[in-house]
Amino acid sequence: MGKISLELAMQIVRAVPTNIITGFLGVGKSTAISYLLKHKPTDEVWAVLVNEFGEIGIDGSLLAAGQEPGKVFIKEVPGGCMCCASGLPMQIALNMLLARSKPDRLLIEPTGLGHPAEVLASLSSEHYRGVLDIQHTLTLVDARKVTDSRYAQHDIFRQQLQVADVIVANKVDLYQPDSIEKLQDYLLGLPVDTPLQMTTQGQISLAWLQGASGFQASLFSPPPPPTTQAFTELQAPASGFVSKQGYADGMHSCGWVFARSYCFNYERLMSLMTGLSFDRLKAIMHTDRGWMLFNQVDGVLTSSELNDAPDSRIECISSQPEDWQQLDVRLQSLGCRGSD
Repeated sequence: MGKISLELAMQIVRAVPTNIITGFLGVGKSTAISYLLKHKPTDEVWAVLVNEFGEIGIDGSLLAAGQEPGKVFIKEVPGGCMCCASGLPMQIALNMLLARSKPDRLLIEPTGLGHPAEVLASLSSEHYRGVLDIQHTLTLVDARKVTDSRYAQHDIFRQQLQVADVIVANKVDLYQPDSIEKLQDYLLGLPVDTPLQMTTQGQISLAWLQGASGFQASLFSPPPPPTTQAFTELQAPASGFVSKQGYADGMHSCGWVFARSYCFNYERLMSLMTGLSFDRLKAIMHTDRGWMLFNQVDGVLTSSELNDAPDSRIECISSQPEDWQQLDVRLQSLGCRGSD
């Protein structure tokens, strides 16, 4: 990766405090970052670099919604895992974000399927010396997952916990009485001796961000070359829709972006999504009830109102091959295209 440009280095008066917010798919990273942005010091400018698995970006627009202009800057790295994009794509996105925002703090959200050690190693390298001050890495975890071998034995799930300076057990309101004890036993087996905090709905304390990173790159082996297709971000079409499939690290994805003029029947859309059983589903859709956010985690689908969005988009992620063409046809049948 090339060195930071002289122009950017001169703009950085002091190294920018930087935090990695990581965790597996559906654990609530974006919710936690949104909470932090709402509770940051009002006189500070914060920047967020977001990377999502799959073909389209949804979290970036959600995080940007309702933020005070000039106080929060969001930049997305096109799909795939950020660790694989830690070369030129990540460097370009990060340099652009730093130059544009000149932030007081930088938050980085890798995809839930990325190796965070690779990201930390890149950010801790000489290229960002004097530019970034790497502080605490926060790893969000759902304690209920440690009894599920699909998570407990997953290399990325384990590494996310191993790189943490603070482990945050999120969604504690949904736990069984022994969930925390099982999480603690799992952490001892890694082994991980890291402070454990507990919260609900991603309510992260600003104090948890403070402190020097304890990351040591020498403790982590480079991840194997990813079995991945090239990811390129889908742009909203002037009319109609576009879709694209992807595959990386054993996970399949498909994303759709519909022109703003498309309007979907809310009840039929809810019925369709309720019948889907993907590992992850997130969507922003223009419906006959207005703009809606749909979120499916662990088979539970929720919807909430949004003020506005530039277009309709949906991202599905599955550990199994799926008949994306069939879903494509069903989605089209629910959308009524208005005048462009």
